[in-house]
Amino acid sequence: MVETFTPAVCGSRRRQWLALTGFALGAVGASALVGAALGAVGAALGTQLSLVAAGLALVAAAREAGLLSFPLPQLRRQVPERWRFELPLPVWSVGYGAGLGAGFLTFQPVATFWVACAAAVALANPLAAASCFAAFGAGRALMTAWPRKGHDHATSAVEGLVRRRRLLLVANVTVLLVCAALLAAPSAGVASAQGIGSGLDPSARGTVLGRAQRDSGTRRVLVEPANTSPVVVQGAWSPSVDGHLLAYVDSGGIKVIDWSTGAPVAQVDGAVSRPALDWPRLAFVRTDASYKHLILANFSNPGAPTERQITKVVARNDLGRPSLASGRIAWHKVMGSGSRIYLQVLATGNRKIVARSKVAVLANPSLSSTRIVWVKQFSRTCGLFTRRLDSTHVRRLYRTTKKTRLLWTTALTGRTAYVTRWSQQTGASTLVRVNF
Repeated sequence: MVETFTPAVCGSRRRQWLALTGFALGAVGASALVGAALGAVGAALGTQLSLVAAGLALVAAAREAGLLSFPLPQLRRQVPERWRFELPLPVWSVGYGAGLGAGFLTFQPVATFWVACAAAVALANPLAAASCFAAFGAGRALMTAWPRKGHDHATSAVEGLVRRRRLLLVANVTVLLVCAALLAAPSAGVASAQGIGSGLDPSARGTVLGRAQRDSGTRRVLVEPANTSPVVVQGAWSPSVDGHLLAYVDSGGIKVIDWSTGAPVAQVDGAVSRPALDWPRLAFVRTDASYKHLILANFSNPGAPTERQITKVVARNDLGRPSLASGRIAWHKVMGSGSRIYLQVLATGNRKIVARSKVAVLANPSLSSTRIVWVKQFSRTCGLFTRRLDSTHVRRLYRTTKKTRLLWTTALTGRTAYVTRWSQQTGASTLVRVNF
């Protein structure tokens, strides 16, 4: 292949550089597309595959070190030589680059490419995987323009590398071992999930956990500070905690109290529900005959609180339980056309979509100062997902695989998430704590 990109074959030194440029563009572009596709596959699977990829890297290292012997999946062929005679130079040079940059369509002398494919899937981030795979294409392009000091042509330069095969194999084994270590490193942080008893609509802030409970038709809110006896508020549901303050819904509307003393702090009357508290801010959903409105109230002046509408949907659609933290608000919308998770900066009004789907139900986000979690429901599986606010990488923390076990409301504090697991068969709801 490398002897193709010479002035004699291309027709002139100018045409040689044109061919080299076309080859590089084709190789880097094809490699990036392959990486993006593999990263998208990993993101769709939503499964932690880092340990699997690390195991493959170790097996590959053993093969390259001569400890194991097995064939590699590959197509033992080069790109079609006839393209050079039948197609214009810009076309065949880009085509040659794309064919070799894709990796799947040509000879693979070592197992490293397949380890890279597994790592891209484990990465589960199309953009990051595309960036990493673009380096593979750049390497392919580099070989066509390899510095040839002391060599008459490209072939002799490549032959010089072949004579250093043993050194290259040692370097390849070392790289594979490093990849295995890097891929295995995140396994220490794999999320661990534990049921912590009956409840629903969790809310967590620091060391305080709030939950709603139902018992024989009655409802109550349980506030559970660490190392202190829980506080019970009867006839209440849908709690939101913030330090010593608790917002909840009762038959009259939304109440905000100091849960440690029971002293009232604020209230909102009427057809309101789903409070989210980050004092002095209180977000909630107000419903009328036509719409559901997401309202943000500010109680900086308790005697004259202000309200502003964040968004609204028609009454037949679902406007989810909001979450407030660090000057941001998150919520979901579920409509006939699909579902979305939204995030908005309160000071600027800047809004973005964190996740969207036309098939799955995306619901019940919760915020911390650095992360967001939400639930993704399919017909037979449900998952709890998270991402950092400054990243696009999405990670699945927990899932259920039985059709009768659904995930619903969430809470987030630090590196601990809570999610309601609901049984369709029994109607029982359990809180699951996920440390990650």
